Amino acid sequence: MKEEVELKNVKDVPLVVGVLDENIRTIEKELDVEIILRDKKFFIFGEEEQVKKAKSIIKDMEALVAKHYKFSVSDLIYSARNTGGNTFLNDLPNTVIITDVKGRKVAPKTFGQRKFTETVSKNSITFVIGPAGTGKTYLSVALSVRSLLGGFVNRIILTRPVIEAGEKLGFLPGDIQQKVDPYFRPIYDALYDFLGQERTYKFLSNKTIEIAPLAYMRGRTLNNAFIILDEAQNTTFSQMKMFLTRLGEGSRMVITGDITQSDLLPGQGEDGLAAASRILKDVKGIAFVYLSSKDVVRHEIVQKIIDAYERFENGKKKS
Repeated sequence: MKEEVELKNVKDVPLVVGVLDENIRTIEKELDVEIILRDKKFFIFGEEEQVKKAKSIIKDMEALVAKHYKFSVSDLIYSARNTGGNTFLNDLPNTVIITDVKGRKVAPKTFGQRKFTETVSKNSITFVIGPAGTGKTYLSVALSVRSLLGGFVNRIILTRPVIEAGEKLGFLPGDIQQKVDPYFRPIYDALYDFLGQERTYKFLSNKTIEIAPLAYMRGRTLNNAFIILDEAQNTTFSQMKMFLTRLGEGSRMVITGDITQSDLLPGQGEDGLAAASRILKDVKGIAFVYLSSKDVVRHEIVQKIIDAYERFENGKKKS
């Protein structure tokens, strides 16, 4: 089958095809089609369904270029691999959470991530559960910064249980903040992206942003805050209950974690995240969003690693 797509503006052609024709080559590879460009007209050859999908993606790219939205190759790959992909590309400009300090627009990169960001706005407490690389922490911090800068909350509180992941690091030097900082590197990195280092330090110094171990949450009531509990699979049953009951007026909570990667010792019982997913699943105002390897937005091989480990672990359970 053959289809044609003619761009409205010849100046848009370089942005649609990408550097060294990267965008077009990506579509050809993902959909097993051949695309030939003459002037501002694309000729697409291949099986009917794939050709129609390629045509739709090229039209969507043209629309995004016209809106001055910078899409990525990973956006094209995800769109090509998933049904409803044209809807995904079309809606990218409408799902932007925040623009970072380098001018890059931060938006959900998968349908699963979109569901997560939409769920947070509708619930007091949102659990987002999924494997590494699905953007759980990064998007949570982006949402918290947007809420703070938009005046919806007065502060951001970021916490996590401080548990070593299979390694014994020994005693760390410095005060308590210096001791726990290595555990919060992903959160600091995200804050630097959205606020810059200088502004991040300012908010940390005046306690507009607070980063602390989970143990420091005990006995507090957290009002008018956006609260994130990261790596929640490493909480105990009692720690999770303690944390959830800290929620105060005007606050919103996001709890992130991966049930398959708990670092709790065998004698510590079921992790707090797994227990909460059973106990709280029907409580109004609390929502659970589950991400999968399809929502991985790191290097493509990360998705393959996660799938391979899942197959191996499922095989061990069956045997």
